[in-house]
Amino acid sequence: MREIKSFYSLLRFMTRLPLPNIGTFDADILGRGMRYFPLVGVIIGGINYIVIKCLELLSFSSMMLAVSAVILNVVLTGALHLDGLADTFDGIFSYRSKQKMLEIMKDSRVGTNGAIALILYFIVKIILINEIATKYGISIANIMLILPVMERICSVFNCSFENYARPTGLAKSFVENTGWKSFIFAYAISIGILYLSSIYGIINFKNIFFIENIVILFGIFFGKLMNKKIGGITGDTLGAVLELSSILTLILLYISY
Repeated sequence: MREIKSFYSLLRFMTRLPLPNIGTFDADILGRGMRYFPLVGVIIGGINYIVIKCLELLSFSSMMLAVSAVILNVVLTGALHLDGLADTFDGIFSYRSKQKMLEIMKDSRVGTNGAIALILYFIVKIILINEIATKYGISIANIMLILPVMERICSVFNCSFENYARPTGLAKSFVENTGWKSFIFAYAISIGILYLSSIYGIINFKNIFFIENIVILFGIFFGKLMNKKIGGITGDTLGAVLELSSILTLILLYISY
């Protein structure tokens, strides 16, 4: 029951799905839920698949489907991770002291670097999704079914093996309650989901397995970079590594499929 509550708490926190509140908020229970982050990706991916398939019936073009898919994910997550991406770029590329970077990242206002990061993110992601679909004939519904699963593994890795950069903060509960066993658990879930996807002809498992492991290597590099820059990870960097992992996954799909 505790594990179910952890997953449910994470699902409510990481999405904007209209889920009812059950019981009082417990940061530790939420933190333990990070191991289930790929399952949150499954639910988001499933919604992506259904909606995009419906849009295909309306004869949406490939580009329109790509745009719709990206917008849908913003709606489903409430731009939570995109906010982290913008804040991280604002802080890291300010080239200030560690403490000043953390202060900039905590500022709710979006700076120039964050705005540029978001603009490039949307342009690159939409183009990549469209190009993969048109060049290789892979359904955008299939792409957006597995992408939310693959892009979340680095966040789990960073929580498992990196320190938290601030003395306090909600994301600290993820770091304190996620260890190497949680990462192995999340990794097994991800690979299992990708394998099932390949059985049903959604994607090529050999390629996708290789890509997932390359993405994890990126997560290792990103975590070490954040540790060097600001002394660890934060909630913002967890969002940033997720969104950057999404772009990297699409790039690798494009060049290796």
